[in-house]
Amino acid sequence: MLAKSSAPLSSTANDNQQSNMESHPVIRTLYDHLESVTALDFHPSVPILASGSKDYTIKLYDYSKSSVKKAYKTIKEAEKIKCLSFHPSGDFLVVGTKHPTLRLYDANTLQCFVSCNPVDQHTGSITAVQYCPSANLYVSASKDGAIKIWDGVSNRCVSTYNKAHGGEKVCSVRFSRNSKYILSSGKDSLVKLWEIATGRALITYTGAGVEKQNHRTTAVFNHTEDYGT
Repeated sequence: MLAKSSAPLSSTANDNQQSNMESHPVIRTLYDHLESVTALDFHPSVPILASGSKDYTIKLYDYSKSSVKKAYKTIKEAEKIKCLSFHPSGDFLVVGTKHPTLRLYDANTLQCFVSCNPVDQHTGSITAVQYCPSANLYVSASKDGAIKIWDGVSNRCVSTYNKAHGGEKVCSVRFSRNSKYILSSGKDSLVKLWEIATGRALITYTGAGVEKQNHRTTAVFNHTEDYGT
């Protein structure tokens, strides 16, 4: 479903959940996947939405057309889709699946690229991917416990943080706006801030507890990036 993100300020402090929902009306429902949708990302400059699903497909929707509810392009994969991220230009889409090999697709031709060196790849299913704002790098995380940083031009892995969360599954990775840091979360209940230039974990946030988590977590920065959670 697509919903408008802009909404008027609440006139009273007693607005209930229903009124808040009404201020973000659903403008479209898109029907094309056969199984659960597992990944979404908006094109950075045009009204296109990319979605991935357990039905082994990636769909591209043009939501500028109110009558359209089906995808105008479909990519068929060999494994269930776990995550995806648009290049800042919108010309490429990096995709992670249950297979350890990371895919890079040309968003226009749908041509698929993978690293020419098998050693670059993860050894477990991919859990998260993201392009950095400067577009020269992208990052991936995996069930194998590693975080990998990739060259955005050559499509080669340039750095690997093995056992980034003590060998536990890495759940999420996110670049800072200046593309110098990565925030990650893992099944070890920790959130870590990594400096890309040195590969060091500068800060480890332990507020999530000491017990192993049973659910996927997502690490995010606040709007000023002074805080992470």
